[in-house]
Amino acid sequence: MLQHVVAIHWNDAVPDGYADTVVQALHDMVRSIDTVRDYRCGPDLGVSGADNADFVIVATFDDVAGWRVYDEHPLHNEVRATYFKPYIAKRSAAQFNF
Repeated sequence: MLQHVVAIHWNDAVPDGYADTVVQALHDMVRSIDTVRDYRCGPDLGVSGADNADFVIVATFDDVAGWRVYDEHPLHNEVRATYFKPYIAKRSAAQFNF
């Protein structure tokens, strides 16, 4: 199994309450990508350090090939361009096997 983790820091232009919009868009998206085994996302709860990311995505796939289908999927590219590109100050990602 492959775990894909993304941590996002929003820029100052992000609208208030934007996390709800993004969560809905991501969950709508993954219903169309059959290689996604599990998908969780949401805003940071703010219970630890001030340097935490603002939003996190954790997705599970069977293997690298399944992740690549997701990563290259046209709908995923559309969601990235529409919902993330205008508002990202910093993005970090990692993939690991478990």
